[in-house]
Amino acid sequence: MLRRLIVMIALLSIAGCTTKDARPSGDEDNVVILEVLQPRSGGEMVLIPSGTFIMGDAGGRADESPHEVSVSSYYIDKAPVTQELYEKVMRVNPSKRKEKKNPVERTQWIDAVRFCNKCSEIEGLMPCYDLKTWECNFTANGYRLPTEAEWEYACRAGSTGKYCYGDAEADLPRYAWFKPHSKGRPQPVGQKQPNRWGLHDMHGNVWQWCNDYYSEDYYAESRKEDPKGPTAGDQRVLRGGAWDCPAEKCRAAYRSREFPVFSDACFGADSYGFRRARNRRTDEDKDSLVDRTIEPKPDAAKKVGKASPPTPPEPAKGNIEGTKLKGTIVFVSDRSGTLKIWKMHASGKGPKQLTHDDHAEADPRFSPDGKQILYTSLRDGFPEISTMNRDGSNPKFVTKGAQANWSPDGMSITFIRDNQAYTRELALGNEKRVTPEKWERCGVPAWSPDGKHIAVASRHLGSIGIFLIDLDGKENRPLKTEEACCTPEWSKDGKRILCQTVQGHIHQVGVDGKDWEQLTFGADVQHDARYSPDGSMILFCRAPSPEGPWQICVKKLNSEDDADYAQITEEGSNLLPDWHPDED
Repeated sequence: MLRRLIVMIALLSIAGCTTKDARPSGDEDNVVILEVLQPRSGGEMVLIPSGTFIMGDAGGRADESPHEVSVSSYYIDKAPVTQELYEKVMRVNPSKRKEKKNPVERTQWIDAVRFCNKCSEIEGLMPCYDLKTWECNFTANGYRLPTEAEWEYACRAGSTGKYCYGDAEADLPRYAWFKPHSKGRPQPVGQKQPNRWGLHDMHGNVWQWCNDYYSEDYYAESRKEDPKGPTAGDQRVLRGGAWDCPAEKCRAAYRSREFPVFSDACFGADSYGFRRARNRRTDEDKDSLVDRTIEPKPDAAKKVGKASPPTPPEPAKGNIEGTKLKGTIVFVSDRSGTLKIWKMHASGKGPKQLTHDDHAEADPRFSPDGKQILYTSLRDGFPEISTMNRDGSNPKFVTKGAQANWSPDGMSITFIRDNQAYTRELALGNEKRVTPEKWERCGVPAWSPDGKHIAVASRHLGSIGIFLIDLDGKENRPLKTEEACCTPEWSKDGKRILCQTVQGHIHQVGVDGKDWEQLTFGADVQHDARYSPDGSMILFCRAPSPEGPWQICVKKLNSEDDADYAQITEEGSNLLPDWHPDED
């Protein structure tokens, strides 16, 4: 049903975006009530008036050059597409954190446009996207993603400041879920104040896909009337920032980008969502406004939610005598109810919980001398790196970040912060970014035994790969592998690297890209591989499915028998092990 509401401020007075904000919007007497569309596919859309505005930010980054743009009237979702709506239409929910009122997340660009086409089909409208070429037909009356210009115009809602209400960063928590105010996760849509045009969550919560290809130089050649972005490219634009972003990335003009199709073997994209747009309706498509419940197909109710993969058989216990293993293993386990750091004898005997506070912990790593453990603690939803003594005593905060690893001399660490790899001198606190600024989605760094290089997983080229980076950050090269992979770990002599493929198996390869070798097999999933202290075995985790339960295993390196391994844990899910030769 289409309802026309009284316009509290004449549309003609807000068509252009040339008024500097006197105070933050969001109060009831400052919101313009616009025409609202209630599609029968679900959700609510607001009719955005046509107008001209200055797109970009003179004080922003190089790709935000201000330029004048005129936008025709169009509809856009009042809030990001929720998990409830996405599941209703697509019968699945890809989100990492399942909450029906939360924005759908972990969506790829192709997922978003398929959803748009499906909504069009439900309502008898012409789909906008050709799913073979991914081209958008902007003359179609169906749903599509907003252009980058449409998104920024809708976000600003008349503002010429950094945000939809002006420039004051102190006011942003009233409008946005962002770091550190988001509690470390996406939140239900519509809880924060809307912008002047009644749109919620234009800043923060989840990044929002746009239709445009990304180009750093496009603004210089952009046409003025309804620009639609470059005609080709490798990545698509994302706007708005997300729950895990600082205020800077939530600015109205801030531009991010991502590959439309990607695989995340090492880290998820649980901050990517979207909202729909469509052209202003005509009399021909008025029938699409009738509310209609989408009836599930037979047995569809059983399929709603994340599809369950076939359950492979439980792995056998293996034929290595675990009782003969030497050393100490530190690991993460949920056997106490939440993820905590534990240690045990390499045989699996004598497990002891080392952390006991209210926060989840992960990524434990022994220092080279075995006297300290480096680990990540999740506080208020965001990761911090700390150290503690081998027995769990004397925990000390080190820095913000995650996935930390020691330098070979134990004097520095490498870690991930905001999807980039850094190093930090522990004594002085000096930090340096070692991954190139334009790289995106970096993770699991590992320091080479000679102290000269960092191996890090990255997806800046599309698929995940491992890159070897000089400490000065000036030179890097991809590790040559036969499959997309991540989670690098150096051998003690620095000549080989362990990695996990996207298929869920452990491989070994020379740093020169030669001698690619698969080390684990079977229908189950394996990851988090480490070399044993003497280099004769690998320590790794395996599970019947990605959902677990994970168990810690060891395997002989030079054996062709896949049964030449031992499972050394049984209780709970156990992950992220590290092995040191010293015993308590």
